[in-house]
Order: sequence, then C-alpha cells, then structure tokens
Amino acid sequence: MRTFFVFFSLLFTITTFSQTQVDSLLRLCEKSPDIQKTSIYLQLSRITIQDSALSNYYNRKAFQLAVANKQLPEQAKSVYYSAKICFTARDFTNAIRFYEKALPLYRQLNDTLNMTTCYSYIGISNFNMSKSKEAIASYIEGLKLSKNDPDYSAELLANIGLVHDVMDNFGEAISYYRKALKLNQSIRDTGSMAIDYDYLGISYSRLKMPDSSLVNYHKALYLFKKIGKNERYAVSLSNVAWVFQNYPDSLNKAINYFNMAWKKFQEIGWLHYEADIQHGIASALCKQGKYEEAVLLYKKSLQLAHQYKRELLLKKQIYQGLSEVYQKKGDYKKALDNHILFSQYNDSIIEKQKLEQIANLEKQYETEKKEIEIIRLNAQHELTNIQLSKNKQLKQLGFVTAALLLVLVIYMVMKYFEKLKSNELLEEKNRLIAQSEQELRLLNASKNKFFSIIAHDLKNPFHNVMGYSYLLSKDYNHFTEDERRKFAMDINQSTTNIFRLLQNLLDWSRSQTGRLTYTPGHIEFKLVLNKALSVLSPLAQQKNITIKSTYKENMQIFADPLMIETVLRNLINNSIKFTPENGSIEISAVQIDKEVKICVRDTGIGITEDDIQNLFRIDSKVKRKGTNEEDGSGLGLILCKEFVDKNNGKIWAERNQDEGTSFLFTVPVIPSLN
Repeated sequence: MRTFFVFFSLLFTITTFSQTQVDSLLRLCEKSPDIQKTSIYLQLSRITIQDSALSNYYNRKAFQLAVANKQLPEQAKSVYYSAKICFTARDFTNAIRFYEKALPLYRQLNDTLNMTTCYSYIGISNFNMSKSKEAIASYIEGLKLSKNDPDYSAELLANIGLVHDVMDNFGEAISYYRKALKLNQSIRDTGSMAIDYDYLGISYSRLKMPDSSLVNYHKALYLFKKIGKNERYAVSLSNVAWVFQNYPDSLNKAINYFNMAWKKFQEIGWLHYEADIQHGIASALCKQGKYEEAVLLYKKSLQLAHQYKRELLLKKQIYQGLSEVYQKKGDYKKALDNHILFSQYNDSIIEKQKLEQIANLEKQYETEKKEIEIIRLNAQHELTNIQLSKNKQLKQLGFVTAALLLVLVIYMVMKYFEKLKSNELLEEKNRLIAQSEQELRLLNASKNKFFSIIAHDLKNPFHNVMGYSYLLSKDYNHFTEDERRKFAMDINQSTTNIFRLLQNLLDWSRSQTGRLTYTPGHIEFKLVLNKALSVLSPLAQQKNITIKSTYKENMQIFADPLMIETVLRNLINNSIKFTPENGSIEISAVQIDKEVKICVRDTGIGITEDDIQNLFRIDSKVKRKGTNEEDGSGLGLILCKEFVDKNNGKIWAERNQDEGTSFLFTVPVIPSLN
C-alpha cells in the first residue's frame, strides 16, 4: 500500500456507489442476523464516505453491534473507518483521535500492517495541521513496525524528509530522502526512486546548492521518462529551469527547459500550467536585462492565472516579479503599485488560511447536525417498517392455503424425480462396478508380470552367472585365456542385464506404490541425453553400432530429469538390443509449437503392427530376444509410458519404411496449465 503524500494536502480516493446499491444492502441487512449486520453496516459506511454524516451513522451502528457480539476485528475496522471519515472531511484533530483508538485494537489482533497505516495517517494529519514534530514522531513509530516491509519503510522515510523540508531542515530532509532512495533501489521500485530524486533536487535547490540539485533532477527526469510518468516529467523540467536561473551564463538553458516543459504540458493537456511557464521565462528575461520582454510575459502570465483561476500564491509571485522588473527599469511608481498588489495577495493568502480553519469548524458543526437529523429520520423509518411488517403478515395468511396445495404438488413431483434419480444412481453403481473390474484385471496383470520377471527374466541371467563362476572356480587353469575372457564377458553381460532389470523393477514398484517423486523443471535436453548415452555407449560399441544424435543446441524441455533419462535409457537400450552388429541408431529432437518430439530410430529387426498395438500394455505378451539372444522383460516400455504420461507427454512406436523401428515421445517446453 502506498500513501501519496504531497506538501500541503492529502485526500483519499473516493469510490462513488449508486443509491441502488445502498438500498440493496439495507434490504439485505433487514434479513440478516446481528453478527452479519456488522459487516453490512461497515460496507455501507465505506460506500457513503462522501456524505460524512451518513457514513458516520452506519459506522456507529456497526461499532455497537461489533461490541455487543464481541467482534474484535470489526471493532478495529469501525474505529479505523471513523478516522478515515474525519480524514476525508479534513477534520484532522478527530482523525488523529480515532486512529489512536484503533491502534490498541489492532495491537490485540497483532495486525502490524494496519498499525503502521494508522501511524502513517496520524503523521499526515499532524503535518496538515503544521505540527511537524508530532508528524515526525508518528512516522518514526510506523518505521519501527515496518522494518520488514522495505516498501512501506521507504515511504515513511520520504514523508519524514518532506516534513523536514517544510521545516527548512534541508540537511535532515536530504538524509531521509537518501535512506528512502536506498530502500527503493533495493526493491527496484523505479517510480519511488524517481520521486526520491525529485525531492532531493527540491531540497538541494532550497539549500542553494544548484549543482547537486541539477544532478538529482536529471536522474529523476531519466526515470520519469523511462516509466512514462509524463506529468512528473513535465514538472521536473520546469524545476530544472528554475535551478538554471542560479547561473548567469545558463539563463538561455533555463528558457529552453521552460519551453520543453510547456511542450510536455501541452501533450498531457495541462494548459493551465502556461501561466507558470510564462512566469518562469519572464524571470529569466529579467535577469538577462530584457525588461520589456519580461514585462510582457509577466502580464501574459497574470492574464492566464486569472483565466484559469490559479491559486493566490502564483499571482502573488507574478506581482512580486513585476515590481522587481519595474524597479530595475527605474519606473518606481509602477514598481510600488505592483508591490502593493503583491502585499495584498500575501495578506489574502493568510486570510484565506484563517477562513479555511473557520470553514472546517462550520463543516464539523453541520456534519454533527446532519447526523442528529439522520438518527431522527431513521427512527421514523423503523416505525414505518414495523407497520409494513404487520401488513405483510396479513398478506401472508392469504397465501397459506395456496401454499399448502403447492406443497402437495411439489411433493408428488419430487417423488417422481426421486425415482428417476434412483435409476441414475443404479446406473452409476453399475458403471463403477465395471470400472473396478477393469482395475482388478490391470492389477492382476501387474502381479503376473511381476512374478513372470522374477521367475524367468531374473532366473536366467543368474543361472549364467552361477554356471560360469562355478566353472571358473573349479577348473580355472583348465580353460584357455580366450575361454576365461569369454566367460568374464558373459558374466559381465548377465550382471549388467540383472542390474538394468532390477533398476526398472525398482522404478516400476515405486511408481505403482506412489513413492516416486515427480519434480519437473526446465532442463537442457543435451545433458539428459548425454547421461543416458554415457551408460549405453559401451554396449553399442560391443556390437559396433553407430549412434547419431540430431537436435538444436541449448534445446530446453520442462520435465523430471531422472524420469526422462530413464525413458531415453530404456528406448536406446531396446534399439541396441534389437539392432544387429554394424547397424545404426539415430536420436533426434525437434520443437513443434509448445512441445518437443524425441525420436529413437534404429536399423534393427523391426516389429509387426500387431505387436506395436500391445507394446505399452502391462497385460501384453510381447516379448522377444535381441539379435545376440539378449533377454527382455517388456517392463522397460511400460515404465517409459508411465514416465512420459507423468510428464504430460505421449509415447508411440512406428515401423520404418526401410528397416527397423522408431520409438517417439513428446515432452512439453513450458509447464502445463492442467
């Protein structure tokens, strides 16, 4: 939350609601229990905030209900709304009183954010009443609470700087602006950084340090332009022009900056700023000794100020400028006349401030008077509602008989629909039974597959290992070196097959029992493929099989790296198994729209169309030996399908036109929205 704080005033942004919405909420309130009425009255108070008396009335009712029902959060909100109503009406004294009442309630709720907000608005209220020390003290209390919120802390530090600026403590102001700037830089809040630089430019200018002022103004200009804050950019251009008037040799620069500012003001439609621009250029011309031109522009500026009904301060400054330029021309009569007008406008400003204070007191009195009238009218409204309620009860008696007949008809219709619903439930149960039967068949197939692997696919390689190791242990010296080497190679191949089978069994069992963690992320396809090839390349070399890969460098996919590596490892291993010696395997990856299609193509023995249809099913009987009589369980392809499905992809197989088989699967490039 950001509080937009300016030098002289701050107003809440008020949302206008139609009377229809108010009436709708009042009707809802009549039917609601007391515990819900609290929130409704608070909402009514919020949407009628333009009418402070009416808003106060609803807020008071909300507070009474919140106290009666012991609703502490609603009590705090009600007191806060009271403060907000007063603040909007510029009744800062009562605003502070209510904000201070809200603080202990928010403290009980441990709501540091709203406590910080209360301290912030207490500071703003004190500032608007010219109580600078009290404002700073409130901001500091807010800072203690907002230490974990750099955004809010930066805002409070900047507000403290503004107070010091108004007190002419420019050194202190600059120090606080810099602290705010440092925090905004840490959170990269470009808009707030631009405002901080702008404030620093103002303070350095008032401190008579034009060089430092220009440095900070130019930084502010760069950032305002970057984020498209054209209004602040135009004002800062005008401020820079005033700073250049401190340098006798830069008066033309000042005029140029005034013209640049006016061009920007025209673009955004702020034509009333022409009076300020002409006033600034007139001041620069006066310093250049071009008195006649300066007088003409001062008079034009004055005419525009009257045309656009600009504030008294600008007119006072214009008359002061005219007095000075006539004095330099030696026309002391006109200089005196304009000085008198300058003094009169200065007195008018002081008088206006006094009248505003009186007007605020009168407004407060009118608000209280209106609140009393609303209470009286509301009491009358409640009496009217009681009479209407009695009339309503009489009308209701006339509908009782018709209602009883209607209930009877509805009862018969409901019985009919209940019967229809029973039939639907029966059909749903039959569907669930059929679904359960299908799931049981899959579970039975999984059990058979598991026992088949244990009984056959693990047994055979273990027999090979046991047989060869037995022969070597009994008659090691009886065999030739070539025979022993062959035995060792066969043992190595058998143990490798056992390890791969056990790894697939472990992954499959973890998948079936829900213990397999799916942790997707953006990964480079090349890294996953290289890991799979590092394990399988020796097997391919044994059969003199060439492996080629084609894909775009730095290709990214969004998937679980371990799962995709397992899929690639199983598909490449299958291709090696079913590809004869001196064959080739080609691995390709290409991005199509928002997914990557990966293909493992071999020049192996191929596969029939019937077998392709059953490859990825747990209950399939597809099971073949490799070109070198390598065993296969069929579990690897089932595991591939499960892992590809988990990564929001698809997997399938195709017969090549010439020879061999292609296994293809897809993975997304970006996270799926499902």
